Amino acid sequence: MSTHLPSSPHDFALWLFANLQDVTRVGDSSLWEGRLPDCWRFDVIEEHLESLPRLGGVCRSDTRTIGFHPSHANVYESVEDLLAVAVNRSRIPDNFTVRESAFTHPVGTAKEQAPIEIAHYMEAVRLHSVLEKHADVRNGGLLFVSSHEAQLTILPEFGKDDLRPLPSFLRFASEFSSEESHADQKRSIIRTTLIEQFRPHRTVTMAEVLEKFEAIATDARHSLAMYMAEFSVAKVKEEVERQNLDDTINLNKNLSDIQNQLLALPAAVLLAGATIKAGEEFRNYAVFFGVIMFSLFVWILASNQRHSVEAIEAQIERRKNRIKKMPSDSNASILPLFDSLEKRVLRQKRILRFIKFVVCFVFIATGWAVMDVNHNGIISRHLDSLKVLSMDKIESIYESWDQSAAGKRETP
Repeated sequence: MSTHLPSSPHDFALWLFANLQDVTRVGDSSLWEGRLPDCWRFDVIEEHLESLPRLGGVCRSDTRTIGFHPSHANVYESVEDLLAVAVNRSRIPDNFTVRESAFTHPVGTAKEQAPIEIAHYMEAVRLHSVLEKHADVRNGGLLFVSSHEAQLTILPEFGKDDLRPLPSFLRFASEFSSEESHADQKRSIIRTTLIEQFRPHRTVTMAEVLEKFEAIATDARHSLAMYMAEFSVAKVKEEVERQNLDDTINLNKNLSDIQNQLLALPAAVLLAGATIKAGEEFRNYAVFFGVIMFSLFVWILASNQRHSVEAIEAQIERRKNRIKKMPSDSNASILPLFDSLEKRVLRQKRILRFIKFVVCFVFIATGWAVMDVNHNGIISRHLDSLKVLSMDKIESIYESWDQSAAGKRETP
């Protein structure tokens, strides 16, 4: 027969209420007793009751009395009994029954609704769960700490008379229970709102929080709205445009800082060409040394400016990556703002690379000119030799092509 008995403590507690006779509570305790009808074997029911953890009480076979603790199986006579269990004030049991309202959670169908009192109870516990996510310390209560003087502890204590409708709860939960975005700022808003709402008290109960919840929700919502206004798409777009303008000015300043030195490049070439003379070796080497120092100076300047451009480029990339972390529908209108700036960075890097190339050319050309003048045209002779060799090579290639073509024509 025991195979037909409910296997879960909750369901078996309900079975006992339905089948025992004269079921009554023993004093103010959690123990209930009732007489088992003669149609049931007492030893079977007693054995089954003992197999279920914490549900069984004292059973007497002589009077066929069955004792049990329904609250240990989440079966309660009233909402007061439900709230008398401390853990139920911070967590909604997965499965519970309030016999006074004939209500069992979870409900059997989507259309079935909880009685008003139980609905208010579940909202109160869910509010406690939302606040728990933002608490700084969770140790028997919820501790919110802003400073040594500004802190608040919320104790999970409330009764049936403290339950009330919370019309702002659903909106409050949707805005503050999510930790996907601005989690730290939401935590700070909740902390500040609660501390200010109950100042100068340092300890309050959930009953007091429920009483002032509408004011708490309003203040928190307004604070969040003010914070989010600073992070709207228009605000972010405006900030990106401002920073892009600053970066553009800095990029332009990179070249303007060395433009005088850049203008001196062609002058250096002309000066070297006009100063180098045959028969004045020392003077020529002095000119070459001056060109070396000038080229080295301009090279260092161009390298420094390139490092500055790369630093600006890295900063732009960091800002762009932060924008990419925004939702795709929000960053779609902001990311294109970086395109023109990235093209400008690329152009500046190419210009600085070209400047370095020109500096190298000036250095090499001047060195060749000095060597040529001081060593009786050695560079010119080598260039002429290379030119002759190149012409001879080209003529030999043409001759080989002509001979190959003629051979093909003579072949029958």
